[in-house]
Amino acid sequence: MAELVEKGDWIKFNPPQEPENVNIKWQQDLGNREQPYIPLLYSVNGKKASGSLFVSASEADAFFEKCEPNESKNPLVKGGYKIQVDDGFQYGQNNEKTLRFLVYHDKSNKPYQHRFIETTAFSNIGRKISAISAAAGETTSEAKAWGMLVEQGMEIGKAFIGDYLRDF
Repeated sequence: MAELVEKGDWIKFNPPQEPENVNIKWQQDLGNREQPYIPLLYSVNGKKASGSLFVSASEADAFFEKCEPNESKNPLVKGGYKIQVDDGFQYGQNNEKTLRFLVYHDKSNKPYQHRFIETTAFSNIGRKISAISAAAGETTSEAKAWGMLVEQGMEIGKAFIGDYLRDF
């Protein structure tokens, strides 16, 4: 059985110098919602577990105030931060319960789990499609159009279905 992050675990991460936010879009209360999130990679102290952490840009100050410097005794690990997973976090996971990601945001927001994974995965795929198209001789506008087509196709049926994030 895979080790997963749990409430009470300490996670460590290195925030990028200039974070690149991802916009998460979802439907809630018959309206469209959108919020920027800061994607980070984390590892769990004392476990062979790691994953993605999404921090709402609107909650980033409160999140980083709760963080502590990561003072690892390992000389190869320098810098970064650590934080204990508590009730302020929510999580999403795959059906097999082998992968788990964390979300730190206003819990009144109710995006489905897949919105986080697909947004980051398809923005990367869109960039790769654009790069491949450009390498094949297509103009930049044509390459961007291919990337946008992929994103739009994925958006159609997914706004209303899925699993909500879970509380610990």
